Amino acid sequence: MTKNALHPSQLRIVEIIEALGFGAIGRLPVRGGMPCYDPEPHIVQEIKLAAEPERRPDHELNLKREFEVLFSQLNRLGDGFVDIDVRHSAPFRLVLNRSHKELVP
Repeated sequence: MTKNALHPSQLRIVEIIEALGFGAIGRLPVRGGMPCYDPEPHIVQEIKLAAEPERRPDHELNLKREFEVLFSQLNRLGDGFVDIDVRHSAPFRLVLNRSHKELVP
């Protein structure tokens, strides 16, 4: 998967995750499997004190596999809200907010 092949809303979340480095994106709206920014998600950045700053990712066109998996999961969700944990400028964990009726109809 390359950045050039992404929808603009997908590219925006890639750029946010890469700039964030470590932290979390909370309550990101998803509509039709695509990240949305209205309302804005809550972004929390983690900074480790007394440590060397981590090198920012190169702006390569090819994405890490984690992004492919993230977009696949968002597409399956369709509509809703998600939380994304970010580690080393990549999505690390995805938390889906679900109702009990979605899990046990």
